[in-house]
Amino acid sequence: MTIPCPQCGGEVRLQDTSGFVRCPYCGTSLILDLSGVHPHLLYRPRHGPASVLPLVRRWCDAERLPPASLLSPPQLVYYPFWRFLGPGRPRLVPAWPTLDTRWTDFPAPDAEQVVYDPAAVGAARVVEATVTEAAARVRDAHGAEGPGGDLVHIPVYEVPIRLGKERVTLCMDACAGRPLLDRSPGRLGGSPEAAWRLGGILTASWLLMFLAAAGIPNGWLAAVAVAVLGVGAYWGIAARTGEGAG
Repeated sequence: MTIPCPQCGGEVRLQDTSGFVRCPYCGTSLILDLSGVHPHLLYRPRHGPASVLPLVRRWCDAERLPPASLLSPPQLVYYPFWRFLGPGRPRLVPAWPTLDTRWTDFPAPDAEQVVYDPAAVGAARVVEATVTEAAARVRDAHGAEGPGGDLVHIPVYEVPIRLGKERVTLCMDACAGRPLLDRSPGRLGGSPEAAWRLGGILTASWLLMFLAAAGIPNGWLAAVAVAVLGVGAYWGIAARTGEGAG
């Protein structure tokens, strides 16, 4: 059985009715699934394992989170996506079954692409593509149209980290250096300076409410003063908390 190569049009002989083959004319790696034959590409990492910790700490500073520490060496993993071309930037849909929201609207990297070659991934782990292009097209939130999608493997560093008092699993796009957590770190208290400011607001608020209640002989006026101070303290604390979380 032969099929035309979608890149050069040359005839590619298939030994099986599914799996991976290579065009003998242009060298393009191809994958055959139920929806047809598609080019299979690989993105090259732009960041090495030594860059993971500095990039994570820079991200923590920007997000006002406690400094992170790695709990083990980063592992490079190649995740498969179906890439649909069209107006605007390419759209990526996971090519493996996952409900993890980290991969929702995952942006296509701006990095070098090469023909997929198992020898090129070295010791990295490769996640197998088990979702067909047709199924991914249905799952595409934007409704993929136009030509068939390409299968691309994207390099991601996986590593458990300590973030404040929490242990979370970090995935970092090895092309863009963008961190992705397996769950929200929540409001970890931000920086020590933010914690001191928040404590100062609480202390001053309680002191003012106590003085207002003790210094106003009229009970109704004292209650109104305490209520006004309480509302002011609430909005002040909410504003500070919002800054720390943002």
